Amino acid sequence: MQGFRRHRAVALLCIGSAVFAVCALAAIGSSRVRAEAALAIGLPGDVAKQGLAMGWALNYPTRQAAQAEALKRCRNFQDAPQSTKDLCKIIESFRQRCLSVALDPENGTTGLGWAVAKDQKQAEDLAMDRCADTSEKKRRDFCRVTLTRCDGKK
Repeated sequence: MQGFRRHRAVALLCIGSAVFAVCALAAIGSSRVRAEAALAIGLPGDVAKQGLAMGWALNYPTRQAAQAEALKRCRNFQDAPQSTKDLCKIIESFRQRCLSVALDPENGTTGLGWAVAKDQKQAEDLAMDRCADTSEKKRRDFCRVTLTRCDGKK
């Protein structure tokens, strides 16, 4: 009978240890912060005359929180008229990616591009390509990366 009790105690100890390990691993995994991000843009029909508005949010715990912050920032964008801010909408939500915006810095020009990609270089290259695509032919070389941010990186 004493051998049975010892085996039972050892078995309960092993089961208890296994349950503890599983719970500890679950707690560690669930305590990780999810790095959610979003980009909002207010894009009128004539960027050269009406400008643009934009807002972004990185490293938020939920997609909804990132989207809400990006929209808030877009709607409060200082350099855009109210009619352009009113056009703000979520363009993209992402996680563990880089965001880049490129534009022609000259007032009254149309060059504008943005991209979300797996790394900074790819995001910047895509944003520059898109800026050149929207620019007048004589202004394509004036596009510059004006913003690059990466989500999920401290």
